[in-house]
Amino acid sequence: MTEEQFWTEFNGIKQELMDKAEENAKTFWTREDLTHEEVFNSIIPRDWHEIAYVSFIGTLLQKYWREYDRNLVTALCKHLWDEANHYEIISRVLENHGYEPPTDVPEPSQAWEDLHWEALEKDSTCAIAVWNVSETSTTPQMDIVIENCRRIGLDDLARVYEKIKKDEDFHCKLGVNLLERHMKTEEQRKNAIWGARKLRDHMFKLYDSIYAIETVQS
Repeated sequence: MTEEQFWTEFNGIKQELMDKAEENAKTFWTREDLTHEEVFNSIIPRDWHEIAYVSFIGTLLQKYWREYDRNLVTALCKHLWDEANHYEIISRVLENHGYEPPTDVPEPSQAWEDLHWEALEKDSTCAIAVWNVSETSTTPQMDIVIENCRRIGLDDLARVYEKIKKDEDFHCKLGVNLLERHMKTEEQRKNAIWGARKLRDHMFKLYDSIYAIETVQS
């Protein structure tokens, strides 16, 4: 696989998932009868992803930091801190509304979780590709979540996602920067696209679980 072939497919996979996430999010969040309970049940798996990335990025740094330019190590440390902070601020909102923040993998997220750890064992670029596809796929949802949280009276959750939206732009650009700077060999590209393809399949199922479109439309 050439570098051009990699980026063409990789960016295509991200666009597929962004389209899927936006479609499901619009159908779920814009319903007139959307309840607070449905919202928080959809938020709990997302909250888990925040704390899961603390462990994931921490392990990525521990295993591979010597491969990276120093400024990118610093950027990854900021990313790790951002994820911990996201977990904290989402969890506070959950608790304020009577819900328990997740401390174990929610069932819908198990395949997502397993793939991240499998990617870490392959090589650093595979791990980064999986993380970047996952993070990028969430970006089209942000404005939809913020607008409709306000619509149904969840201003506290809207403020949290305004903060997260700003951070995610940095995270997504960081992942691409890491791949551009440190993915040099065909083997790395093959591993990275393997991870991206696997992640796409898992995320399609995950978005159908978090935003249960079939249930909503029945």
